[in-house]
Amino acid sequence: MRYCERHELHNCADCAPRTPRGGVAGGDWNEWPGTAIIIHSGGKAHFPGCSHFSPADVRPPVYGWVLAPSPGAWRRLAPSHPLHATHGNRELVAVSRCMTCDGTR
Repeated sequence: MRYCERHELHNCADCAPRTPRGGVAGGDWNEWPGTAIIIHSGGKAHFPGCSHFSPADVRPPVYGWVLAPSPGAWRRLAPSHPLHATHGNRELVAVSRCMTCDGTR
């Protein structure tokens, strides 16, 4: 039984295995791993597939991303527990969650 670290449950349909994504932005959400978190320059974190932008928009300097965040990183996200981008614009830090993304999970 596969465990989803993002949603902290087993056999998560939202996080089915996908093609591994490299450090370069692409034009299709299917290129993103299910555990990725995208960080906007405004400090807000999003999941791949968010309706606020298209996959082609996700590129530095406006966006950074974390392909393999630590377990529970989404739920812990807050000014007191920021998430630093590991790809794209690595200077970006998320301190809040997109409410649209949060509401879909």
